[in-house]
Amino acid sequence: MAPSSEKGNNPELWNKLIHELDEKLQLGLLDHLKRIASYHFEDDVLYVEPGTPEDEKYLNKDSALQQLQLLAQVACKVERVKIKKRSV
Repeated sequence: MAPSSEKGNNPELWNKLIHELDEKLQLGLLDHLKRIASYHFEDDVLYVEPGTPEDEKYLNKDSALQQLQLLAQVACKVERVKIKKRSV
């Protein structure tokens, strides 16, 4: 399986977010984001496509999404994080 940084359009920015999660000991989010199918930075939005149904369920929880959004705002200067539906 390819590293998550290779699954999107801005590996440097994605790695910055992953590093921030690691530094803040956000291991739950970190584990789920390492298994993503893809990510995409567009303007002020980070789009994340979960890798598994379990990851999709976890990342769509209000608490997890809010936490991810706050950390992404600081690390990546995005305004929003959107979780995409998994492509089967």
